[in-house]
Parts: sequence; C-alpha cells; structure tokens
Amino acid sequence: MSDTSAAGSTHGTGRVAATARWLISMDPPGLLYGAVLSAAVIAMVTDHPDDSTRVAVTTSVVLVIYWLAHSYIYALSDRLRGDQGPARGLLKRALVHETSVLMGGAPAIVVYVIATALGRTVTQAGNVALWFSVLLLAAVGFVGGHHAGYRGVGAIKEALGAALLGALVIFAKSLLH
Repeated sequence: MSDTSAAGSTHGTGRVAATARWLISMDPPGLLYGAVLSAAVIAMVTDHPDDSTRVAVTTSVVLVIYWLAHSYIYALSDRLRGDQGPARGLLKRALVHETSVLMGGAPAIVVYVIATALGRTVTQAGNVALWFSVLLLAAVGFVGGHHAGYRGVGAIKEALGAALLGALVIFAKSLLH
C-alpha cells in the first residue's frame, strides 16, 4: 500500500482540502511560528505559577513583539531586494502580511484563558494549552501531508513530524523542573 495517492490531483475536495486551501491563504510559516512561540512562552512562564493573568499577558506581549520583529524583517527584506517605496508603506504591508504570526499564536492563549476560567491552576492550564498546541501542530502537519498527496501512514508521519515541535517545547518545560 502506497503512502501517496494515485497520479492526478492530490489536493482533493472535502474538509481536509478546504482546510489546506485556507492554511495556504493564511501564510502557513507565520501560523506555525506563532503557534510554536506561544507554546514556548506558556511553557516557560507557567513554571512559576503565581498569576494566571500574568501568563496570558506575558505570552501576548511576547507574541506581539515577535510579530513586530517579523514584520520589520519582512519590510527590510523588501527594501534590500530594491523596493524604494516609502518605509511606512513597506511596514504597513509587512504588518498585514505577518498577521498570521498573531493568528497562529492566539489559539494557545485562548485555550489557556479558557482553562483558567474553568478553574484550572496556572500549571494545569499551561499544560492544557501546550497539549492543545501539539495537537494543532499535528493537525496542520496532517493537512499539509494530505494536501501533498500523502494518505494513511504518510499523512500520519507528516502529523507526527509537526507535533514534534510541540513535544520539544514540552520536553524543554520538563527540564525547568
């Protein structure tokens, strides 16, 4: 049994294909950078649980700083490639393009906030957000593999590869104890 589909269209129709098209339109690298960054910050700041609001705010602030840095680098790259347009226009275009970083990081923060609202401790809510991030990364990996034509074991390998990023964050958190 092959890991990929037969020759022809590998993109397909249905929910997975629609999700893949949406992900492609949203700048997948930015989404994944944001997801990994939020997971990493949550992992680090929930190690010393004292205030659930501080965790959400700290993670959000770091995510916004990363988004701004990513946007500046994007604009600077345009400038270095010869774009002589006004700096404000370059930066505005970059900020809009890089919103995927914010969108990728927001789900873990939202899950964390919901978990604390449901009565979980800072550490428990952080763990829920981290495992959610692992599942989110796995889902994106699966969709990417499926979109590339992988089915069955091949798509699962893609999911596991993406989930490994989140698992590494959890491993790093365990080193803090």
